[in-house]
Amino acid sequence: MMHTITQILTEFFLMMWDIAWGLLFGFLLSAVIRAFISTETISSRLGKDTAGAVGLSTFFGAISSSCSYAAASMARTLIIKGATWSNAVAFMVSSTNLVFEIFIVIVTLLGWPFFGGEVVGGLLFILLSATLIVLFFPKSLSKTAVVQAGKNAGAENDPHAHHSASAMHHYEHHARHKSKPESPFIEKLKQASGHFYMDVMMVGKDILIGIALSAILMVLVPETFWKSLFLTGQSHLPHFIILAWNAIIGILIAIFAFVCSVGNIVLAGVLWHGGISFGGVIAFILSDLVTIPMLMVYRKYYGWKVMWVLLAILSTSIFLTALSVDYLFEALHWIPKTRGQAMQMGQDHFTWDYSAWLNLLFIPLGVFCFYYGKKQMSHSKNM
Repeated sequence: MMHTITQILTEFFLMMWDIAWGLLFGFLLSAVIRAFISTETISSRLGKDTAGAVGLSTFFGAISSSCSYAAASMARTLIIKGATWSNAVAFMVSSTNLVFEIFIVIVTLLGWPFFGGEVVGGLLFILLSATLIVLFFPKSLSKTAVVQAGKNAGAENDPHAHHSASAMHHYEHHARHKSKPESPFIEKLKQASGHFYMDVMMVGKDILIGIALSAILMVLVPETFWKSLFLTGQSHLPHFIILAWNAIIGILIAIFAFVCSVGNIVLAGVLWHGGISFGGVIAFILSDLVTIPMLMVYRKYYGWKVMWVLLAILSTSIFLTALSVDYLFEALHWIPKTRGQAMQMGQDHFTWDYSAWLNLLFIPLGVFCFYYGKKQMSHSKNM
């Protein structure tokens, strides 16, 4: 028993060490960019269902937060301020799947082919979901949902998971009214520290849950279970059936794992080493917008009907994206041929390479920015 606990803790801390500098660098970069680009600038350009607007939504999402909760909160703000549903969803997908810190973690834990799969899959997911929303999202339901979103815009109506996002909007509001029209550079950096603090508060718990689940699954779940679940070696079945099944299983695991975007990447590594298909990994990673907590957020913001419509549209888009990416990368011979053993994921990671030196740089910097940002947030609330 003690040996098992030791293994789990070892894997947990090794994975934390693997992704630390990438996460902190990504959060810092995102915070600085958001401090210089206002919500009004974004929402004013997203009021039409055009290719250009979807492209802008994707760009603005990519330079925004990687937390699915924050993305949903920001998407609601964009909708209230006049953005279309397709652009709001494009923003959410990009904000949770096409951000820098996620790319770093994917390359670190899964490798470059999955980075390519995430980029291609994320863009295809955006195109498919935007198209399906334009075609099948009822206009009457859309208007009703916008009205309800406006009524529920107060912080007191936010679910517990969104308390930090509401505080971040409060901080942005205070900073705008405190500063002159053109804020000094130092004032923007202070705002960035506040964004960094709120990002860590929002996504930190989910990352820890994802890493803990991954460590437990790596140690306790036998390889035979994963092979059976993912139909590994079932050559008598049609290839399409196996790929489709893996995509569906990837979506379902994500829905019930309820882990935020970056935490999903760690768990995706366990699934890949367990035998899930390449497309199944992509489906699992993209499904952070349809987890049970996220569905409850949609219900709270827009009502039950919109929640089910979004679930259907997003799940269908993820499924089609996963199959398309798998077939495309297989045709290009870009799918990795080896998976390794699940328990080898965390071995030999304490080496003095560039990652270790970057951790020594970004961990202290991240700690400083976190507590400085916390101080800024406390000061703004007391004003």
